[in-house]
Amino acid sequence: MEPLARLVAIQEISDLIGRYCMLFDDEDWTGLDELWTDDAAFVVEDQAFEGRAVLMDFLSHCLPPGYRTKHMISRPVVELGEDGTTAAARTDVVWIAANFENTILGRYEDELVRDGGGWRFKRRVEHPVQYIPGPPPMSDTADGVSGATMRSGETSTP
Repeated sequence: MEPLARLVAIQEISDLIGRYCMLFDDEDWTGLDELWTDDAAFVVEDQAFEGRAVLMDFLSHCLPPGYRTKHMISRPVVELGEDGTTAAARTDVVWIAANFENTILGRYEDELVRDGGGWRFKRRVEHPVQYIPGPPPMSDTADGVSGATMRSGETSTP
């Protein structure tokens, strides 16, 4: 794949991943629906929602209508297939709910395909980080550097 075409494809995929977050957060189910192949799957741990209609039913009904959320994502790491029509991407995500708590912390692993309409999700696997109360005590050095940025009472030293 030519270097310029590779960069364009990576940017298009990054835009697709960002668009997913914004459309979900804005409850734009019609727009979100267009991002998936017909046989796409959304997988969370051991549960798979297979087929675009099924996964859209899950996504559009997993929250009460009007409940506001925001996805905060890292820059995706994209690996293009040699044919230029397939790709894999990994994106870290923090999902913040309307109560401003971090509701989901995890990573999206995506399989993407390019068709006549551009890049689309073929499979999205969400790997949530399991909640562990804490944080565990930090080293004195780390606490000295980062303690001022943490919530009061959650650093390892008084």
